[in-house]
Amino acid sequence: MISPQATSAPQLPLTPVQISALYQLARVAGDAILTIYRDERLWQQVAKADNSPVTAADIRSSEILVAGLGAIVDCPVVSEEALPDYQMRKDWPLYWLIDPMDGTREFLHRSDEFVINIALMSHQQPVFGLLYRPTSGLAWWGGEGIGAFSGSPEAQAPLPTARVTKRLVALGSRRSSWAGAWREHLTDAGYRVETESLGSALKFARLAEGGADLYPRLGLTCEWDTAAPQAILAQTGGAIVQWNGEPLVYGKDDILNPYFVAVRDRSLLAALIPSAGQ
Repeated sequence: MISPQATSAPQLPLTPVQISALYQLARVAGDAILTIYRDERLWQQVAKADNSPVTAADIRSSEILVAGLGAIVDCPVVSEEALPDYQMRKDWPLYWLIDPMDGTREFLHRSDEFVINIALMSHQQPVFGLLYRPTSGLAWWGGEGIGAFSGSPEAQAPLPTARVTKRLVALGSRRSSWAGAWREHLTDAGYRVETESLGSALKFARLAEGGADLYPRLGLTCEWDTAAPQAILAQTGGAIVQWNGEPLVYGKDDILNPYFVAVRDRSLLAALIPSAGQ
């Protein structure tokens, strides 16, 4: 159930107890996803208005998260599968923004490359984010005043500080055309670029881990796709920005993002978007 507003202003950053509770909630939702994933008869796949797929796993994960998040931080929830009307949510100072299962197509292709995205939004900016991969039980999380970590709250490791070399790895989906001038810009700046494909928000996790350097996105995404990763990357020295160098805007009536680039190290932006510094 969506409450009209937060009942009180919580103390930020989140405490270790709250982060542990959030991980456990994501694990419950992830286990529900896996129960459906393992039995195709339970998938109940349909197409949404934009022709993107949705399954019983998306819906069940959303139900679990929407029901449980208020016990961790008492504020409304905006979910891909339960989107409140803009007039209701436009003035919320604090809310959860979630994608109950990012990578539905990967789920349908049985690639195991799907995750749960959970972000805490304060004044329309992500201040904490957690990504959870049901098939491994691994999570990546970070936020203001916390830093960034991977693993689980009981067995966590700090994510490395960003550092790039002249050899770069660019990530994209399996449907990526690798279009755009970004590659030429990097080559002109003396970088060598290799490309790899990976599904869902795992691309952002790979950036945060230091296993890749950039994710150029020239296709449609929504606010719940980028909010949690942005909070994590901000703590490791990375960023997600529009191709004009401006930050992403959240809390819009139209929840679609403009095209963007995510980087492991903000220093890459000068080469990727040379016009932004002019």
